Amino acid sequence: MNLKRALIHPRMIFLILMLIWSAYQLAPRGIGEGINVEWGFDIQGGSRIVLQPTNQSVNIDDITTILQNRLNIYGLKDIRVRGASDLTSKYVVVEAAGLTRDEIEDLLASEGIFEGRFNNITVFTNKDIRLDKSRQQFYYDRTTGYYRYHIPIMLSPEAARRFAEATLTSFSTGFDEETSYLDKKLELYIDGVLLEELGVGADMRGREIASAEVTGAAATHDEAKSNMDRMVAILMTGSVPTRLEVVSVQDVSPTLGHEFLRSTMLAMLAAAVLLSIVLYIRYRNPVMVTAVLFTGLSELFITMALASFINWQLDLSAIAGLIVTLGTGIDQQIIMTDEVLYGYSKQKVKDAMFVILATFGTLVAAMFPLMFIGVGSVRGFAVTAILGVAIGYFITRPAYLSLLKEILADAE
Repeated sequence: MNLKRALIHPRMIFLILMLIWSAYQLAPRGIGEGINVEWGFDIQGGSRIVLQPTNQSVNIDDITTILQNRLNIYGLKDIRVRGASDLTSKYVVVEAAGLTRDEIEDLLASEGIFEGRFNNITVFTNKDIRLDKSRQQFYYDRTTGYYRYHIPIMLSPEAARRFAEATLTSFSTGFDEETSYLDKKLELYIDGVLLEELGVGADMRGREIASAEVTGAAATHDEAKSNMDRMVAILMTGSVPTRLEVVSVQDVSPTLGHEFLRSTMLAMLAAAVLLSIVLYIRYRNPVMVTAVLFTGLSELFITMALASFINWQLDLSAIAGLIVTLGTGIDQQIIMTDEVLYGYSKQKVKDAMFVILATFGTLVAAMFPLMFIGVGSVRGFAVTAILGVAIGYFITRPAYLSLLKEILADAE
């Protein structure tokens, strides 16, 4: 084969340029880091939570924004919150590490409606308060043996006015206003559940207050810190416009995910070896076998780079899509080879490309809806499969065709 003539063909030049870009895109970004690929939760470990809004008419983007902010404030890293849907319902999919089921239900599934009530009158909600984080406190109380936290909140003028009006009907429980309290307490609620009752000094009757304080305590440091972080996240991000129900929770350990990735790579290597043997038996031409494997692996390499470029996570389903891409690509190259093996002609090339185009169109038509109605795994499969066959049809198939032409010319 005239290698030089094959390499200077525009189709091969374009393929080589794409491979160079792919190598740059996948190159590690730091010393000791792996390739620049964002692995999915089922490989790097973590949890995938699927939530369903009870009110399906709400804007799913509003919910995802609030939940993303909550998780960011809560201190969780490497999190993804996105909307999804099937033919009948909308969902919110959250992928993160370090979440327990209790935290999911408390932090994500709750609406987070914060209320302050006095004498059964709502005097303020999430929209009426602002946190004063400069005065936030967290400490160990040696007297009680508990960890305590104090979260100061600032009230809006409207909330202060409502508080003044609500306390007018209350009366003091003592004779001295400076040391006695009103007969009713300021009750703090989260999603309708009583969180805390605060005594109100008798001297605050009928007055507009500008601030209040949310306090809490727990026996352990971690529990108290978690409660405080949850409260701060809810207070800062506001309430979700509807209640969310937990549909499913999946947990995967990092060890299991890495082992599966290793097994997958070994299986692909074994498949490549067996495929080489079969192709050699079929064509008796090692150069042709090398060309088929080279273009097939190039397609896989470029697909991974493009997924990295668009920040698409490669989870187990996406890897399955890559395997389908590789298998489809090899199959189409065999079709091209058989079509032109016994005499290269433009008509034979057209016939082969028509078969490939039909396969490409069919697969895209089948996978495209799954990109929008898939809740979890099917989305990754659909995206990588479409990327792979598109790269194959527009980049690697034309390059292989130019290689095949030179191989057949050399054989003659």
